[in-house]
Amino acid sequence: MKLPPGVPRYLLIGQVIIPFFINIVVNTVLGVLAFHDRDAVMTWSFDKGAVADSIGTCFFLPFITCLIATPIVRRQVAQGVVNPIPAADLPIWMQHLSGPMLLRALKVGASGIVLLAGPVYGVYWLCAGESIETVRFIVIKAISAGVFGIFVTPLIAVLALADQTKSRPFSPEIGDRLA
Repeated sequence: MKLPPGVPRYLLIGQVIIPFFINIVVNTVLGVLAFHDRDAVMTWSFDKGAVADSIGTCFFLPFITCLIATPIVRRQVAQGVVNPIPAADLPIWMQHLSGPMLLRALKVGASGIVLLAGPVYGVYWLCAGESIETVRFIVIKAISAGVFGIFVTPLIAVLALADQTKSRPFSPEIGDRLA
């Protein structure tokens, strides 16, 4: 997939670096709020357990990110901040994730579960006992959400950039201004 001028820089800064730190901060705060009163978190508990929380993050992080990032990216395309990507240039697997925003958010969230629930379960099975220290769990939760966001947010942004190809033609001036 060939990206228009300025789009790689836009994706790197606005959809990889910044969301990485936002996801770390948000998941640290959520972890502290949910588990601050415990010395340890039960690994396998369905109610406030480490595995349940991490697998929930596999769905909710891309779901919520899609609901937040899609309108922002669409607005930036409409304002001329970034060039759109022709929808026909998207790989077929990405085209399957397209659709109305709520449906797209559900698809991306479900993909997060399908792709990451097994590895998350495996990591806890290999590395944790019956419980995990709260501080260690919150650090793992925050860092894994940051890393997960590095892949999810640009994917969602590319989908949103492709939404706009019918509403605004390509403009080389925008790419030149961002380069």
